[in-house]
Amino acid sequence: MYVDLPFCFQNERISRNFVKQFHEHTNDQFDLRIKWITRKVKSLFQLKDKNPYPSCLIYKGTCTCGVEYIGETKRNAQDRWTEHEKVENRGSEPAKHLKTNNGHNFNWIILSKAPKGERDRKNLEAYFIILEKPSLNNQVKFNDLILFRNGIT
Repeated sequence: MYVDLPFCFQNERISRNFVKQFHEHTNDQFDLRIKWITRKVKSLFQLKDKNPYPSCLIYKGTCTCGVEYIGETKRNAQDRWTEHEKVENRGSEPAKHLKTNNGHNFNWIILSKAPKGERDRKNLEAYFIILEKPSLNNQVKFNDLILFRNGIT
């Protein structure tokens, strides 16, 4: 019978005593052995803190009135969400909505990590827009995905 134990000097000393007492109480009917588990110290600790607002992602904003918006960014998500909430930002649909509806706020969540490439990120955003049909996204057209441009040979 094997028992897995993490290795340290204190466990080694305690386990010798335990195995000795085990054999005495069972009259050596069982063969008990200790299997020491070792691992590198760096595996016990995280190397970096997790970033609460990563980059390269697809996100969704829900207004207090219920309208939704889906977007993508390569930059820091918190920075992009702050830009959406500035009413002087004329190109952003959430900003236009907030400008016309005083007192409304957006709640932002991350839907998915996204590739670094802009084309792939935009395609993934279009997928989520088609899937969830948010009311603030005015994107009604998307490019067809062509897998084999020259046909299959």
